[in-house]
Amino acid sequence: MAKQALDRKPTLLQRLGVACYVYFIPCFAVVNLLIVLSAIYTWWLCVPWLLYVLYINIGPGRQAARDGKWPTPLRRWWLWKHCADYFPTQLIKTADLDPEERYIFVVHPHGIVTMFAWPCFDTEPTGFSAKFPGIDIHPMTLDINFKIPFMREFLLLHGVCNVSRDACLMVLGQGSGKAILIAPGGAQESLYTEPGTYDLVLDRRKGFVRIALQTGAKLVPVIGFGEPELYTARRTAPGSMRAMMQKMLKTMLGFTLPEAVGVGLFTKLGLMPYPRPLNVVVGKPVSFDPSSLDLNKEQSLDVFVDAYHAQYKTALQDLWQQHKNTFAKERRRSLRIVE
Repeated sequence: MAKQALDRKPTLLQRLGVACYVYFIPCFAVVNLLIVLSAIYTWWLCVPWLLYVLYINIGPGRQAARDGKWPTPLRRWWLWKHCADYFPTQLIKTADLDPEERYIFVVHPHGIVTMFAWPCFDTEPTGFSAKFPGIDIHPMTLDINFKIPFMREFLLLHGVCNVSRDACLMVLGQGSGKAILIAPGGAQESLYTEPGTYDLVLDRRKGFVRIALQTGAKLVPVIGFGEPELYTARRTAPGSMRAMMQKMLKTMLGFTLPEAVGVGLFTKLGLMPYPRPLNVVVGKPVSFDPSSLDLNKEQSLDVFVDAYHAQYKTALQDLWQQHKNTFAKERRRSLRIVE
């Protein structure tokens, strides 16, 4: 399967569609850097830019990244269809979702860039709104992404919000049909990415469960089959200089840079993923079942969190077992929870 996928020749539009996702962070960073450097000659033009930076970082503009109330016209931008076709990508529904409920989509694995989430949940080319009518989903990402002018607007116009606890509660608190998407493994899980493996960081990640209990939202397990195959990646040797740099970057900024390489827009090597199939399976929603607890005794919140978390892990493993032989035939081992 992998060799056949690598033999594919994506069209120029398909490559451009993926490049718009992969390169949008460095591109917006460069634009802002050029504005700063231009201050040497045209400082008066930088004053509005500086005021806007303050507005979105410490002023009222911070609220926009939390409430999910921006219009989302870019979700249906025509280029995203070519992005989805690059791999190609399919979104597989296994159960209906009641629009009268609220949901937390929990996606695994994080991979290098969580590529599968963009054409399936951040945008519409795989038909999310048609397959799950009445569900208004807001993918959540790191707050640092909303501190950069222009990139902030790009994300907001797709419905993306800040992954902070307050933002999650604010979006889900708006009522029926609201949903958020979280990749709990985060930067730590990206360091475990290797082709043929699905190693997850989940045991210590329970914040999404607490939010679900507080808002009454149901948990929806999602597996992005094919995500680990998108890059040639290897794990960094523990104790090495690169490992220390990765840890420092993750501590300071919330993300890190795994050892990974893909293809370029016009070259054999680069930052773009390989054109390998992505099959994204959305499982049945998991409701909290307190029957395993002794409700005749006073229970702390942690007990309920642990019980719901265990139920979610069981549902995730079941989803893996149901689809691994269809979409992960070339796996080196089964799905594991390593942390």
